Amino acid sequence: MIKKIVWVVELAAFFLIFTFETGQASYLKVKDSGFTELPVSARSLGMGGAFVGVADDYSACYYNPAGLVSLKSPEIGSMYTDLYGLGLLSHSFLSFVEPDTGMGSGGISWSHLLADLEPERWRYDLVVYSYANYFEKETGSAVSWGVNLKYITQTTSYEDGYGYSLDVGYLKKWKKTCFGVCIRDVFSKINWETGNEDTIPSTFTTGLAFRISNRALVSFDVNSSFQNLLREIKIGGEWEISDKIFFRSGLFQKFQEDEALNFSLGLGLNASLTSKIRVIFDYAFVSSHQLSDTHYLSISLKF
Repeated sequence: MIKKIVWVVELAAFFLIFTFETGQASYLKVKDSGFTELPVSARSLGMGGAFVGVADDYSACYYNPAGLVSLKSPEIGSMYTDLYGLGLLSHSFLSFVEPDTGMGSGGISWSHLLADLEPERWRYDLVVYSYANYFEKETGSAVSWGVNLKYITQTTSYEDGYGYSLDVGYLKKWKKTCFGVCIRDVFSKINWETGNEDTIPSTFTTGLAFRISNRALVSFDVNSSFQNLLREIKIGGEWEISDKIFFRSGLFQKFQEDEALNFSLGLGLNASLTSKIRVIFDYAFVSSHQLSDTHYLSISLKF
């Protein structure tokens, strides 16, 4: 019975990319800032953002909540960036995630965007509760699902708003290959002080990840929506130079915004404080043909 459910989920994942319908959002207030889709991890950004099929650390709560079952220990993760180096848009992220305790994995995260555009000052906050569990788990393979329950608030000088949204994720893992799906904003509702209501357009991302050796990982993501069948393609890689040093690179192209191919580079440093506690420093450089390049810094603690 479980195998039939898994087969249906896989079939539905490919079918949905052509069929699901979405609502229209207030782009100025929710989407044009990119807030609801701002990535949250320097590690993943160093890989071009291709992480839906990987999703094995605290950033799974953004890329694919089903990946939370891959955690081996509790983890606190954080990130900060000055978007495009303009000194106008600062993005911060903080999360706490736990591995499977027999009743599934979970986590809570907070994403904050501050736009200091004199005389305007906008503030966006996104609080997310994530949960994941297994469909099935066998030797050499596992299938998991996950959900994100999101609460969104926006404060501006002219109007405030709040709302909620739901993401669903799916991940199938073999020994060296992973296939992931994440549908963001499946259901959503944004309420404004004026009495208007909006929904956030859904997006659909499929991802594949390949472990080509014990020290090398390659991943590939395709992002789509009902309005744009092909929104973005991402490809990235991670190389473990040593037990403490990781190098990453990636390529990505947003077809509806910028026809140019952008690239990213990343570096990770792993420091062991004790036999069980590790601190990880991640840095990413992300190019942009439209605006200035962006630097990202993440710090996480595994214990």
